[in-house]
Amino acid sequence: MFYKFAHIVVGAIYKLLYRFRVTGRENIPEGAALVCVNHSSLSDPVLIALTLIRTDKPRFMAKIELFKIFGLKQLITALGAYPVERGASDMAAIRTTLDILKGGQKVLIFPQGRRIVNDDEGAALKNGAAMLAVRSRAPLLPIYLSVGRKVFFNRIEAVVGKPFTAEKQPGIKSAEQYEAIGEQIRQGIYTLKPPDKRKKKRED
Repeated sequence: MFYKFAHIVVGAIYKLLYRFRVTGRENIPEGAALVCVNHSSLSDPVLIALTLIRTDKPRFMAKIELFKIFGLKQLITALGAYPVERGASDMAAIRTTLDILKGGQKVLIFPQGRRIVNDDEGAALKNGAAMLAVRSRAPLLPIYLSVGRKVFFNRIEAVVGKPFTAEKQPGIKSAEQYEAIGEQIRQGIYTLKPPDKRKKKRED
């Protein structure tokens, strides 16, 4: 109930302040999916929650330090977060993610692994999303979020692409395959960027 209430209230606020708009929502599959998004702002998890269907409560990793703060721990847990130890191969977080996907839920992941404020399309991607997609066999759902969070002065857009699956091919090293899948993910996200924004970036 808390999540649904927050979804309604926060959605209304973002529509008022940022004229938040979603296109391609019909591409969202039912059930499990790895939701792959470019990352430029701390508010991105909120925007993705608003992009997805209200009953499609996405789960997402948050650094373990946040779960040590009383009050914040309860809030982000209620919103779908679970802990991950950054900078290390956190097998517990990986197992949790795979269990969530096998249970039919969606997991939000930022393949770049960090915030890219300048919307750099060429920024390297981590292999985590590719590895999780191969191991879980869950579809990958690319979403592009427009950058910038100036109240009233710009529109925030979320563009949802078509889901696709990634399968490991025999005879090819895992690292090479994950890099290739990562490139598919990167292209899947950034080809969704509206043409006017791509043109403006080239002119700048």
